[in-house]
Amino acid sequence: MRASVLVADDDPAQLQEMAEFLRSRGFDVVEAGDGHEAIEMITRSRPRILMLDVNMPGWDGVRVAEAARGLDHKVVTILMTAEADKYNYASLADCGAVAVFRKPVPVAEITGFLHSTLGRSDAA
Repeated sequence: MRASVLVADDDPAQLQEMAEFLRSRGFDVVEAGDGHEAIEMITRSRPRILMLDVNMPGWDGVRVAEAARGLDHKVVTILMTAEADKYNYASLADCGAVAVFRKPVPVAEITGFLHSTLGRSDAA
């Protein structure tokens, strides 16, 4: 079974870039354009990994991560942000995130991180 990733970002270009990259690396990807849609997709699709933009309208990535912790399935949460103050906010938040990446996220680096986090050498 392939690992499923939810990518949530309100910037359509960044969302598309990350989703396409992850698909090319063998991940099944679900996309969300804001925090409310992310919660809906988490509940519906039950992804194994969450990649959440910190600064989204509505519910930000930290709030989505906090809500995801209360669900009955285990998820790995990664936060992403381009803003220094949001990076500090996300890094200090007790929301269950295993990492915070600065944008633009180094896509080649993220693959290795995801594989090591999942504890296997391939996504499939």
